[in-house]
Amino acid sequence: MSHFDVSWKIVPLSLKHAFTISRSSRTEARNVFLSISKNGITGYGEAAPNSRYEETPEKVIEYFRALPTHLFDEISSPENLPQKLDNSELPSIQSAKVAIEMAWLDWWGKSQNAPLWKLWKAKSPVGPVTSFTIGIDKPEIMQKKIEEAAHYPVYKIKLGTDRDREIIKAIREVTTKPLRVDANEGWKSLKQAKREIEFLSDQNVEFIEQPMPASCLEDMKQLKMWSPLPLAADESFVGSENLLEISEAFDIINIKLMKIGSLIKARNVISNAKDIGLKVMIGCMIESSLANAAGALIALEADYADLDGHLLIDNDPFEGLSVYPKGNVALCDNLGLGVSKLDF
Repeated sequence: MSHFDVSWKIVPLSLKHAFTISRSSRTEARNVFLSISKNGITGYGEAAPNSRYEETPEKVIEYFRALPTHLFDEISSPENLPQKLDNSELPSIQSAKVAIEMAWLDWWGKSQNAPLWKLWKAKSPVGPVTSFTIGIDKPEIMQKKIEEAAHYPVYKIKLGTDRDREIIKAIREVTTKPLRVDANEGWKSLKQAKREIEFLSDQNVEFIEQPMPASCLEDMKQLKMWSPLPLAADESFVGSENLLEISEAFDIINIKLMKIGSLIKARNVISNAKDIGLKVMIGCMIESSLANAAGALIALEADYADLDGHLLIDNDPFEGLSVYPKGNVALCDNLGLGVSKLDF
């Protein structure tokens, strides 16, 4: 019986602009790309480790190196994937785990001669409108970024600074389009969060993402009861939290595959969230079209998308994921995840 050939490589993804949020800034992301091949078919996966969750490219590679050689051969169905990885004695590196799932699912879809969205019986390959992220910078630079991205219908504005109002006022000088605001835990007190949200409430803002630190859940519950704008959990929702408790503090959860570690689990969480009235956004780290295609697949079942990681880099090693003129993220009819490798 033939076995899977497995390989990986760290690829620095170069950002078009320095990407700054309330707690950090960077000009590139070092992601790890995984390839698995068998019977002349290759599946690809991507890990985008994030230091916020104590993950690094080196830890991802350690995880890959420690995988049992027979693991891929023992996976018999998509539903079998999380169980196989959860039963492993390896330390939990979520971005590595989802890269493995991604690669196997891509391989499986190709082996079935079908795109994954059809195998998962989605009604359409077209998902929600994705926001386009504007990182923190000088107000005049953020204005230029808005102008460069004039064809996107919704902007995600990174805040959490001591000049948030100045930033929003500058942005409103160049666009009236809807905004989604992401403070990345930058507002440290309930008083500050209320003050900033009150200002934003008449600025055509759709919702506020992670206004306060994840450790401030009780304050977030109070904030939700008061807030005139919907609140979205990002850092407060990694993937295994109690959804009922999260719903007491937030209206929306942001599922990122690199946090939850599994496409299969993400689908289950979406179903459970909808049952209790939580809306769902599918987000991303700085990722290529490969990982964002996996996110777009999950977003077909979600309410919102924030899948612009591949749009923020200038050396995307994959192609095939589209953003339609009206902003909808869309998969194609190519096999598996639908994207093609260019170079890495």
